[in-house]
Amino acid sequence: MSIAPLVFTGVSQYSSDFQSIVNRAVSIAQIPVQALQNQQADMVTQKMSFTNLSSAVADLATSVGNLGTLGSSKALSATSTDPMSVTATATGATQGANYQISNITSVATAASETSLKSYAATDVFSSTGQLTLSVGSKSYTIDVSGNNTLAGVAKAINAMPAAGISASVITTSNGSYLSLSAMNTGKNAISLTDGNTALLTSQNPGSNTEFMLNGVPVSESGRVISDVVAGTTFTFTGTTTPGETIGISLTTDRSQLASALQDLATKYNAVADQVNAQIGPNAGLLSGNSIIGDVRGAMLSLVNYSGGSGQVKSLAALGIELDATGHMSFNADTFNALTDSQVSDGFSYLGSTTAGFGALQKQFSQISDPVTGSIQAQLNSYAAANTRISKQISDMTDRINTMQTALQAKLQTADALLASLESQQNILTQSIQGLNYTSYGKAPGSN
Repeated sequence: MSIAPLVFTGVSQYSSDFQSIVNRAVSIAQIPVQALQNQQADMVTQKMSFTNLSSAVADLATSVGNLGTLGSSKALSATSTDPMSVTATATGATQGANYQISNITSVATAASETSLKSYAATDVFSSTGQLTLSVGSKSYTIDVSGNNTLAGVAKAINAMPAAGISASVITTSNGSYLSLSAMNTGKNAISLTDGNTALLTSQNPGSNTEFMLNGVPVSESGRVISDVVAGTTFTFTGTTTPGETIGISLTTDRSQLASALQDLATKYNAVADQVNAQIGPNAGLLSGNSIIGDVRGAMLSLVNYSGGSGQVKSLAALGIELDATGHMSFNADTFNALTDSQVSDGFSYLGSTTAGFGALQKQFSQISDPVTGSIQAQLNSYAAANTRISKQISDMTDRINTMQTALQAKLQTADALLASLESQQNILTQSIQGLNYTSYGKAPGSN
């Protein structure tokens, strides 16, 4: 609510003075309102600063956690000597390994069949109204007596999700056919019978992915296989030629670690910039807030962390440098000079998301968590304070408007009284002048 200015419309010679009185009274009454409004404006700035800080701290927490993940996974990356036939992905493996894949005789496909003959839209599909659908070793009874047409059968099959079969009607110049397709790949023959009469072709029963892994035969229903080797997923897209062997290698990818360390420096510097803006002679409105101290403490824990059991016991050993302004940089030359053994020690230093360097992400998450973090608690406090101050401003504005209206009325009364006195004074003056002319023939003071 705003204060509506009132214009004093007096008739006495003092009306402009009365307007000044009203303006002055309202101006004085608005001083505490303005103070509250300034407080609200400061909170808007503080909220924006905390929001930006929270985002930067959350990004840093993610970066630290990613390094912890690399620590446990050893940044393993899988390569294939024939990616056109099979590729591999490290999905949790923690040790390097080599695998030999051969005799890929088939890649998983989905079973699909069509009706042996075509049908018109109104043709009766089943002579008995009862069909048996078989998918692999499972059978399902379908009652189509209520809609015994091609479309009715397709609808009935689609209403049986447990069968895992998709039914559709194919329309050609020779008529319409029922088409059934398995929703998943794998060797699962599809048949549809009306009593003892087969109604579908038997040309495509589907297939499994068949191959040899390190000389052991494997048969899987899918093309993407993740349950044969723990932590490694194979994706098959083609078969091998006779005698061909495909090598799969899981080795440490240094570039992943280098990228993660560079990301750490970038995210750390973003937080440092936010914190530095709130300290020193030109500190922002968050100066002195305990959360700034908490963030600085977490940053010190990060740069000073020492752990691991090998040659790498600090970030500096991995190429992370800190300059005089408190900003990080990643020295690629230092990192590239590390031996394989030192890189392995680096992973030990990084630990995981719950131990070692990676566990430090928790300190930052406790600050930036959007639900339970300390910054969110501060933002909630600001929201409550803003609501309270808005109520105070509204109440005070109401009182000022009421005061202004009452003062205006009183001054209007005074102005009217003064105008009346001025009028009486003019009449009295004119009467005296008339008597002077009558008594002396001239006005007093005239020659």
